[in-house]
Amino acid sequence: MKTNKTISQRGVAIIIVIAHVLFFSAEAVSQQQDWLSYYPSVSRLQGKLIKVAKYGKPTYGENPEKDEKVEVPILILQTPVRVKARLTSSVNNESMTNISFVQLSFPAGDYSKHIDTDIVVAGTLVRGHKGEHFTDVVMTVKAVNPTGKPLP
Repeated sequence: MKTNKTISQRGVAIIIVIAHVLFFSAEAVSQQQDWLSYYPSVSRLQGKLIKVAKYGKPTYGENPEKDEKVEVPILILQTPVRVKARLTSSVNNESMTNISFVQLSFPAGDYSKHIDTDIVVAGTLVRGHKGEHFTDVVMTVKAVNPTGKPLP
């Protein structure tokens, strides 16, 4: 009798462990973001815009006394994202996951009024690969609006 009771207790314990594993792994999968795409696709990101001081040309910090100082707009994302590789691209051929910071490039104007605010941006993504890229993923911004207002 003692053996049967021990076996049934172990069986219940194993079932409980399996149930927990299945429950928590299903929950983790349901929280994953869809994959974003690199250029030419347009993506939307939401987060807080900050400025970070960095060393620029010519050596990007290897020789700080000779490098220019630049202020880099960085979007701190509300939720980390992932970007799918474009296998046909020589630059954007690496998938990136758990991206929490994205450098923004504003070719169309001044962004200073959005510093330290939550914003939504729409634009194209590239993998950071140049000296002036300070994050793994960089967005060229096409539109920016404060959080809560619809993008055009």
